[in-house]
Amino acid sequence: MRHSLNQHRVNHKLFFYLIFLSIWLVVFFSQLNLYPQNMTNDLSLYQIPWWQYLHEHGFHGIATINSELYSQVGDQRHYADYTSIWYLIIVFFSKFGIYPNILNVAAAIKYIGAIFTLLSSLFAYLIVKHFQKGNTSWQATIAASLILFIPPFLGDMLKTNLPDSAYIALILLSLLLFLKNKYVSSWLIFGVAIYFKAMALYIAPLYIFYYLYTFKENTIIEKIAPIFSFVGLFIAALPGCFAGLTLWDSALGTILGRTASTLSAENGFLSLVDGKESFVNFPVISPNNIASFQTISMALMVIFIYLLMFLLFQTKSEKALAFSMIDLTIVSPIILWFFLPGQHENYFSIAAVFAFLAFLIVPTKKYFVVFIILNFLVWQSYHFGPKILFNPYLFVSVMIYFTWEIFKRSDIQANVLLKP
Repeated sequence: MRHSLNQHRVNHKLFFYLIFLSIWLVVFFSQLNLYPQNMTNDLSLYQIPWWQYLHEHGFHGIATINSELYSQVGDQRHYADYTSIWYLIIVFFSKFGIYPNILNVAAAIKYIGAIFTLLSSLFAYLIVKHFQKGNTSWQATIAASLILFIPPFLGDMLKTNLPDSAYIALILLSLLLFLKNKYVSSWLIFGVAIYFKAMALYIAPLYIFYYLYTFKENTIIEKIAPIFSFVGLFIAALPGCFAGLTLWDSALGTILGRTASTLSAENGFLSLVDGKESFVNFPVISPNNIASFQTISMALMVIFIYLLMFLLFQTKSEKALAFSMIDLTIVSPIILWFFLPGQHENYFSIAAVFAFLAFLIVPTKKYFVVFIILNFLVWQSYHFGPKILFNPYLFVSVMIYFTWEIFKRSDIQANVLLKP
């Protein structure tokens, strides 16, 4: 009888998921051939030339595309600047005749995004299920179903450039392995995710804290586990090496080059201190002084992360520490996006994914509100929303709020706050 009831629940959950999956598939195929026509978008400037170049030059074109291929916008040349793992995927699509015989560039990119989105749905299910007690809860099934439609994935599929869902799926896999205490595998996948897109680094504060927190109890293998992040990164970089690049150029050259080439002060901390507006007495950020501003910004980031880790180390209650680690997972991407150089509008989107999962794991009003706010901001970032909606002070408020929450749970507050 009990087995029959459990099977009945499983069938209901599967049917629930299949309804959402079916709707998502309708949406996916309906927008498959919808893409921007503006000649200054990423599809026209970068993706189409990249796919054509690698279709003509094949696998060994991976070694030359970043140095030979560029798009001209006014008097500026924009060279190809992605890591070789992305180019390898493009070569596969070309070699097997998927591109250009079956799919155009836009549709091929959307299929890549769809594959990683579905993987993210699976990993979201397993992550939330890890926190469930028994088989009666629906949270994991709801997580797997709804994650398909949140802005970091739905918007990512619509915007038609190399999808963020790739690195997000890998980070969710890494986080799942982390929760299962498979730390070597977790760090390894973390390194692969960084090679797909450097925003994967946003989860690093959680991993670093837990590594330091449990260091004395760790086995020898667990103590050297972070090294495997570099192993994962170099493994992911091997296609570039086999194509003709040096290991350094393939593994780190592109990542460092992309970060160093960004001089924008439109987002994050730099947007708050840029004196370009009238009657503002701050210095105007320019190519001549931006390095100094970036140094200040990164120093503040280190202080912020150090403060949060210090508060976590001062939290003795295991339950309170678990909640603070969830908060750290959400706020870390926002902090790193806010202070690091080279950050575009939607690079913090994984924070919205973590907030969504936090709400399904701990369905409280707090996480619901954070989930709504962050996903709204991600959606606005795709539209280059006006400052009144996509405002850096909103991100400051979120960072202060989570810092306060983590502080309240620490033992420090017991000695600082006066009690009536």
